[in-house]
Amino acid sequence: MIADLRRQFLGLDEGTIRLDGPAGAQMHRSVIEAMAEHLDTANANLGGAHAASLAAEDLVTRARRRTADFLGAHPDEVGFGLNATAINFHLSRSAARDFKPGDEIVVTRLDHDAAIAPWTEVAADRGLIIRMVGTGPDSRLDMTALANALNERTRVVAFPWANNAVGTIVDATEVARLAHDAGAIAWADATHYLPHGPVNALATGVDVVIGSAYKFFGPHVGVFYARRELLEQWRPYQIGHAAHGHPAARFEPGTPPFESLAGLTAALDYIHTLGWQPIQEQEQALARRFLDGLPERWQLHGLPHIEGRTATFALTLPDTDPHDLAKTLAEQGIAVGSGDFHAPQIMNRLGLPHGALRAGFLHYNTTQEVDRLLQLLDEI
Repeated sequence: MIADLRRQFLGLDEGTIRLDGPAGAQMHRSVIEAMAEHLDTANANLGGAHAASLAAEDLVTRARRRTADFLGAHPDEVGFGLNATAINFHLSRSAARDFKPGDEIVVTRLDHDAAIAPWTEVAADRGLIIRMVGTGPDSRLDMTALANALNERTRVVAFPWANNAVGTIVDATEVARLAHDAGAIAWADATHYLPHGPVNALATGVDVVIGSAYKFFGPHVGVFYARRELLEQWRPYQIGHAAHGHPAARFEPGTPPFESLAGLTAALDYIHTLGWQPIQEQEQALARRFLDGLPERWQLHGLPHIEGRTATFALTLPDTDPHDLAKTLAEQGIAVGSGDFHAPQIMNRLGLPHGALRAGFLHYNTTQEVDRLLQLLDEI
C-alpha cells in the first residue's frame, strides 16, 4: 500500500528522503490537479451571473463545508486567510478591540512565535498583560501553572495543539475547560498537529482553531474556526459591505484565493478518503522504529515515547552545530530541519540556544527511510 500511496506525492520522486514534513508536507497529486483544473475551467471572481463565477461560488461553499468537517465545526464558523500567522494577527486584533488596559493574555512556552507575537503586539498597543506558562522537564505543558495563571482578568488562553519543534501534544480539552472556568477564550494554534490526527473544535470546546493547509498536503492557504458567538461579537478590520453577512467570511481578506481553495478541498478529500487510522498507525510505527534505534550518543529532546507526541523529533549531538548536521544529512540525500523552528521559548527552556536538528515522519514515509536516517546518525 505504501508504494502506491507514495506515487500520489510527486515530490517524493526526486530521490531525496523527505523528513522535513514539519516545515511543510509534500503536496498530494490531486491538489495540484484540482488547482490547475480550476484555473483552466473556472477562473473568475464572485458576483457574476455567468457559469465560471457561479462555479467559483460553489467552490468556496464546498471548501468551507469540507474544512468544517475537518475541524469539527459548522460551515459558517470556518474561514480562510493567507496563512496561520496572518490569520492569528487579524483575528487577535479583532478580538482585542474591546479589551481594557490590564486585561491579561496567557501564552505558553510550547507556542510557535506566530501564536505569541500577535498577542505581544496588541498588548503593547492596548496596555494588556502577557503571562507565559512553562513546561515540565519532559516538555509537557505545566497544567498546574496554567491553572494558577488564570484569573478574572484573563481574556485569552493561547496554546498549541502540538508543538512544532519537539512534537509534544497539548490536552486541548483540558486547556479549554480551564480557560472557560476563568471566563476566557481558548485559542488554539493547530498548525503542527493537523496532518497527524483529527481535530474536533466543538467536542473539545476550543473557541478558536487556526492552521495552514501546506502542513497537511495542501497549498499555501490558512484556515480557521471561531465560535459563532465570537464571530458575531467581534468587529472585523474590513471594508463596509464585507463586514456584514456570513460570520466567518467577515474576517476573510478580499477576493478568495480560489485555486488554493480548490487545492485545499482536494487535500481534505484525500485525508477523508484515506482515513485517520492508517495515517496514525503508519506514523506511530515509524516513530517507534526510530526511537528504538536512535544511537545513544544522540540526545532526544521531548517525550521519549510516541504517546503524547507527534512523530516530530528534536535531536542534538554534543559539541556539534545542528545546522552543520543538517548539511551533512542533506549531502547524503536526507532533508531535515535545523534551528529553533520559530519556537524559541521551548528551545530556551531546553537549554538549546542554537536549536536542534528536527526530523519529522509523515504517513508517506517508509521504514527504509527511517533505517537510512538511523544509519547516518550512527555514522556521523
